[in-house]
Amino acid sequence: MGQSTVLRHIRRLGAFGASVVITTVVGLLAIPVVIANAGGNTWGVIALGQSAALLFGVLVSFGWGTVGPAMVAGMPAAERPQMFMDSLVSRVYLFAVTAPLAALTVWLIAGDSGPVAALASLTYLVPFLGASWFFVGDARPGRLLVFDTLPVTLGTVLGLAGLVLTGDVFVYLAIQLAMNLLGVTVSGLLIRNRSAAVPRLDLHIGRAVRRLAGQRHGVVTAATSSLYVNTPLLVVGAVLPGAVSLYAMAEKFFKYGLTAVGPVVQVLQGSIADPDRARQEARIRIAARWAPLAAALCAVVMALCIPWASNLLSQGAIRVGFDLSMPMGVVFGAVTVSQVVGLACLIPLGEGKALAVSTVLGAAIGVPLIVTGALTLGVSAVAWAVAVSELAVAVYQLGVVRRYFRRGSGKGVALQGRKHTPVERP
Repeated sequence: MGQSTVLRHIRRLGAFGASVVITTVVGLLAIPVVIANAGGNTWGVIALGQSAALLFGVLVSFGWGTVGPAMVAGMPAAERPQMFMDSLVSRVYLFAVTAPLAALTVWLIAGDSGPVAALASLTYLVPFLGASWFFVGDARPGRLLVFDTLPVTLGTVLGLAGLVLTGDVFVYLAIQLAMNLLGVTVSGLLIRNRSAAVPRLDLHIGRAVRRLAGQRHGVVTAATSSLYVNTPLLVVGAVLPGAVSLYAMAEKFFKYGLTAVGPVVQVLQGSIADPDRARQEARIRIAARWAPLAAALCAVVMALCIPWASNLLSQGAIRVGFDLSMPMGVVFGAVTVSQVVGLACLIPLGEGKALAVSTVLGAAIGVPLIVTGALTLGVSAVAWAVAVSELAVAVYQLGVVRRYFRRGSGKGVALQGRKHTPVERP
């Protein structure tokens, strides 16, 4: 790898990292402000709505958010805007069906706090219509920052100001909802209007539905992964309502951790895929070799940081112990591996099916354990259930990469005898 290439990747990492830093800092500062002005229980209800949005958001993004960056990076630049517009139409139809289901589900779980949870779910569901995945695959970190990150972040800041001034949590959520809608709209217009050939807007429902078939591996991967990552808080809310804020706090740090490693994954997604098979496979070998080591360090740091950081941000209102932070650290480490190996390595190898199988395996292991743990041993058992399922996913994905190279891929023999293509496309 030449010096210019290394410098380009470093600049790209820094640009993507700017979005992460802004999002993380504002998100962390929002926690004590919301707790101080709305209470710990209300903050937990908002987190519940956010988890529901992340779960149902899989049906809205329908795989584009998962495999989209690699798809975009692997196709000619001239074809990318039309692909995005086609995906946007399909996702808008999916949103129209999914949004009411998400709001109703979380309303029933939250009980008396149902209206807050329902509005939170809609607020955090809207960004799944956005273009963040497109900007990542298109290697446009500047656009990601200006047209995706800043509207969301500004919505949070203005929402917090509204909450402090009025004491009304609905003002906080409504301002975020408006800014999220603005970000989605501006991103779509930018991609459409800055294209060499303006992409057509095909609103035909039949064709919009048929496009979903090509996303089957991506949506299965995203759905099952989201199922056992975001279901735990919903299960805790239904079975252990008194522990919602506790689990939500621990889970929040795990998700911020994923946000922090996001730029690395984004750079890898945009740089590993390459028409030159030898170069691509060399990059995959390096990524798969170092991912577990880096993830182990991340897991230790996460487990040690959650207890004191949760106490600090909640001003002592929510104290997360090591019994919960340790399994959450394991979850973070395992997911870090699967983010790198699954999204940045398996997709360029044309192994979208293996990626989907790995997440189905994780859900099959995790969901029963999550429910059983909540009903019997308590909130820490729920976290350990997620840890076990995520470890299973990471181990399976590493095994797929190892088998690929053992079968002589460098000599042109693709796994399972399929013709190798850098990226699976719909």
